[in-house]
Formats: sequence, structure tokens, C-alpha cells
Amino acid sequence: MSGSGSQVGEPGLGRPRAAAPLAALGLLAATGLVCAAVALRNPTAVAVLEQDPSGSARRPAPTAAPSSSNSGRADAPSPEPASALAPAEPDAPAKAEPARAQASELEKAQAEGIAALGALAQRYPEDPPVLRALALAQGRDKAYAAAVATTKRLFEIAPEETGNDEVKQLLLRIANGPPEVALTALDVMAKQMGSRGPDLLYEVVTAPRFGDWIRDNASKQLLDPSVRQMASPALLIADDLRRLTGCPTKALIARAREEGDVRALHYIKSLLTPQRCGVLRMRNCLKCGAVAKDLRATASVIEKRKKAAATPPAGSAAP
Repeated sequence: MSGSGSQVGEPGLGRPRAAAPLAALGLLAATGLVCAAVALRNPTAVAVLEQDPSGSARRPAPTAAPSSSNSGRADAPSPEPASALAPAEPDAPAKAEPARAQASELEKAQAEGIAALGALAQRYPEDPPVLRALALAQGRDKAYAAAVATTKRLFEIAPEETGNDEVKQLLLRIANGPPEVALTALDVMAKQMGSRGPDLLYEVVTAPRFGDWIRDNASKQLLDPSVRQMASPALLIADDLRRLTGCPTKALIARAREEGDVRALHYIKSLLTPQRCGVLRMRNCLKCGAVAKDLRATASVIEKRKKAAATPPAGSAAP
């Protein structure tokens, strides 16, 4: 009986040994699920769950450490745009139009003389017709220093006045006056008249009514790089031909053919004029016979260009 009882008890003892590994595996699986749930939990959901029904939090929700992976999350607060933070700058006030004299005021001042024009210029310091009238009146009264000063102011507020023929003639007359004001007039031509200034300097150099001293000073001004930069191509080629002491190169002649006007034509024709030559000066010779053909062709081109410029376009005449 004892032997059979021990045999019956052996299967009963084997069941607990088989259940122990299964229990251990179940415990490990449960532990893994809990750990995964903790790792994957949503901080926001945890904070909500930790609040009581009245809305007061039992304990503060854990704060997630910043990381590069969630720095661009949509729920992160975006910085305020610069335009919303910076105050708007007020618009700059529009510049008021300068006051202008009435035509009747100007006529009355011109009739009364320089003193009245000066007073009118003080009332309307940015009115070109008033300043022009004052400068011309000062020139007629031979108050050349004042006339130059007024002309400079006129060019500052109205650069288009550099093309006014009366003002240009005033500056040429001052350039032919006393040395101190003459040099000031040349300075205005060189620095304040744009491309028209070098043209006036050239006129001082070439016009016979000017003395040698002022002509030499004007010629020096034309060599200034800043003046040459403003000068027109037609003036530059004419001045280069004027300074020649020998015969022109073919490159210089080509420039004259493309850019020259009547001023360049004057020097080309002088080079084509025969001169007395030989031992007894009994023969007529061309000074620059080697380039005479090119000079004649260039003179012809400039003559045609001059004629075309003087001819009004078809259909421009009044009916």
C-alpha cells in the first residue's frame, strides 16, 4: 500500500514544478507591458489624469526635457513677428512746394532795380526766375562777384538753368572780367554746369575776345579728369585736335569721323590747307600728306552730319 501510495503521489508533486516557470514568464510579460506604457505615456494625458474633478492638480505634471527631436513641435509657442513687436515708423512728411513769385511781382521788381530783386529773392529763395533775373541785373551793374554767387545758387536749385543762353553769356562776360571773378566763373563752368560747362570753357579757349591769361586757365581746366568725364565726345575730339603739334594718327582721325562736329572740322580743314614749303618756300605742300585721304573722307562725313542736323525732318514744317 505504501508503495502504491507513493506512486500515486508523484504525479501530484509534478504539477507545481511545471506551473512555476509559467508564472515567472507571466510576471516578466506584465512587467514589460508596464514599462512600455510608462515609456510611451503622453505627458499631457498624465497631467489631465492627475487632476481631480474640481480641476485642481494633485501634483505638477512632469516637464519633458527639451530635445532636438521635438524642438519644431506644432504645440510649441511661436515667437512674435518682428513687425508686431516693433512700433510702426511714421511716414515722412511730404516736402512742400517752394513758394513762387507772381509774374506781376517779378515785373515790378525788375522795373525797380537790384534792391527790389534782392528783396524778392529773400522772399522767394527757391524761385528760379527770380534768381535768374537777379543774377542778370547784377551782371549788368558789373557786380560780378554777387552775380556769380547768385548763379551758383540758381544752378543748385534748378540745374536746367545751365542751358539758359542769357546765363551762359553772363558767365562768359564775367570770365572776361577782373581776374579774381574770372577764375570763379571758370570754376562754376568746370564744376556746376554738367556737360555744358566744358563747352563754355572751350569757348573761352577759342574765342578771340578773351585774353591769353584766361584762355590758358580755361585750357588747363579742360585737362582736368573730372571735367573731361563730363565733356561730350564731340568736345573731347575737338580739344584733342586743337592740342596737336604734329599730324593726327589714324585712330584720332577715326574718332573725329565718328564723333566730331564743326569744332573738329575746323582743325581738319586747317590740316588740309596747303602751306608754303621748300628751301625758298616756292611750293605748296600739305603738312600731313600721308593721311590727307583719311582727313578728306572725315571732313566729308562731318559735313554731311552737319547738314543733316541743320535740315528739319520731313513733315515738321507748319502747314
